[in-house]
Amino acid sequence: MLGTSRDRRGLSRDKVDIESMEQENDRELDHLADRVALLKNVTHGINKEVNDQHRLLDNMDGSFASVGGLMSAVTDKFRAVYNDKANKRLIYGAVGVAAGLFLVWYFMLR
Repeated sequence: MLGTSRDRRGLSRDKVDIESMEQENDRELDHLADRVALLKNVTHGINKEVNDQHRLLDNMDGSFASVGGLMSAVTDKFRAVYNDKANKRLIYGAVGVAAGLFLVWYFMLR
């Protein structure tokens, strides 16, 4: 064994280097497994958040649709009331009283 050097335990330097490399690889694999587990947890959290947001948007879509239907019904009723001439005067009177009360309130604050 001319080309190999030995340490105190009688092991060749090549064998010690291989063992230390294997230990380092094992440590790196453990570290990589920890990082993969962390990434898996993060992606599960993102998936849960996306599903929750999707459910919320679906609920909001239904709410907006029902509000849109109610607004359409109110607009139709208001249009029917506004088209009657007698009701036009009543509406103008109500708007005028509201504007007058607003002006009185505004000037009282100044």
